[in-house]
Amino acid sequence: MSRMQIGVVMVLMTAGPLASANDFPTVERVEFVLECMRDHKGGEFELLNKCSCAIDRLAEKYKHDDFVEAQTMAKAVTIAGERGSTMRDNEDAQKAARQYRADVKDAAKACFLH
Repeated sequence: MSRMQIGVVMVLMTAGPLASANDFPTVERVEFVLECMRDHKGGEFELLNKCSCAIDRLAEKYKHDDFVEAQTMAKAVTIAGERGSTMRDNEDAQKAARQYRADVKDAAKACFLH
């Protein structure tokens, strides 16, 4: 684990109890922040703050179980081939995935992630 990843874990472990919107587990927040940092360009400290802001915004909007379901749908509808057809052909899954992606985009915009 890199020094930055350890830093992310340490910050979120200390800030996790303070940011208890819908009681998202710390590991859920860390996973989101690490993926967000991987997917965006910028300095590590800047991204840590912006990505943490984004998950906090999402935690204000979603109950944890609903967040997990929406995030799962958003990832599952992109599975290629026959394995993913069940999700791709499910209109409710598509709708949940679109809504989740829009919510992530809104959170990213509000937190100045570009």
